[in-house]
Amino acid sequence: MREAERSAGRAGGYCWLEHPSAYGHCTKRPHTDRRHIDFYTGRMSPTDTRGKEWME
Repeated sequence: MREAERSAGRAGGYCWLEHPSAYGHCTKRPHTDRRHIDFYTGRMSPTDTRGKEWME
């Protein structure tokens, strides 16, 4: 991931760790736990509250 992209994600208030498959980023607020969630990528329907989840 390019540094500019990481900076933009962090400036937006997100953890922004890239998903291992390189498809999505952690969209939780910056945190210290190892659990990451992309609330936008991977949702099955528009009413789902979470998308992809993974552990670091």
